[in-house]
Amino acid sequence: MSFTLVERANSRSYSLVPTPGESSITLQYLMTWSSASTQPSEGQILAAAGTPPSRISSTVYSGDPYLKTMVIREVSIEPVRERQNAWIVTHRASTRNGSLLSQTDGSYCTCTRATVVRSVAMYRKDAALPASGTVVFASGADIAGTKVDTNGKPKVYDVPQQLVTIETQYDRTLTAASPAAEPLWSVYTSYVGNRNSAVFLGFPIGTLLYQGFQTAPEDNYYRMSHTFLYDAWYHLDQIPAPNPTGEPVLVAGVTIGGIPILQVDKVVYLQRYDTLSAFSGILAAADLTALTSPKPLAIA
Repeated sequence: MSFTLVERANSRSYSLVPTPGESSITLQYLMTWSSASTQPSEGQILAAAGTPPSRISSTVYSGDPYLKTMVIREVSIEPVRERQNAWIVTHRASTRNGSLLSQTDGSYCTCTRATVVRSVAMYRKDAALPASGTVVFASGADIAGTKVDTNGKPKVYDVPQQLVTIETQYDRTLTAASPAAEPLWSVYTSYVGNRNSAVFLGFPIGTLLYQGFQTAPEDNYYRMSHTFLYDAWYHLDQIPAPNPTGEPVLVAGVTIGGIPILQVDKVVYLQRYDTLSAFSGILAAADLTALTSPKPLAIA
């Protein structure tokens, strides 16, 4: 005694939306029980109809790479009232791997940006910034520029910054034979506090700092957000050369309203984020393509 499931003719329907929305397929089957003299138990009926989450039947995807990503999310079972031991079984399966007609690789990448500022101590105005923001603090030369401090007290300057958040998704289901690799958690973590070693999303070398990631599961996917911070000063700080007591070394400076003012003698740059890295280890080429080449193309 056994169950038989046969897909009903012309019962298949699709609902397609862009990534990361949920595209779905609905399948209907006629399920029958082989014995006319015995009744199957409720447990047997439920087990034979299929349980979510599971993959759709191989007779449905038939080698199609997109349909292989579909996962059954919902199963409904209704008895055929005019026939003994027969049921209409409906499977609703879905995927977030793009659209059947377009992004079949499942690539999804979006970018949000917001302007912020970093308030810093400014001893010199219009001082030249070192290439890529790389400096050696111990042997740094005076940064030059116009002195703006008064008796060693710096001015407060708001350095323009840009907070950049890039969102991607990752399929966390298992392959047929072995578990899929988890996202590169340790690699992402190793980038925290690193600046870009190459132009990235249009930001000059050394200006973009990786601050970290955040992730949460959604269905059988991870929704991941990577946060970067652009800084117009390459994340540098101006540090005055100190005397033995730790106070800035002061020398005669400008005269304001007839009163001579002392000003800091030497100022150097301090770079707290010395390491430069290629952020290609964070975002795959397909992710960047999805970000920089949005679909659909405009109509000429």
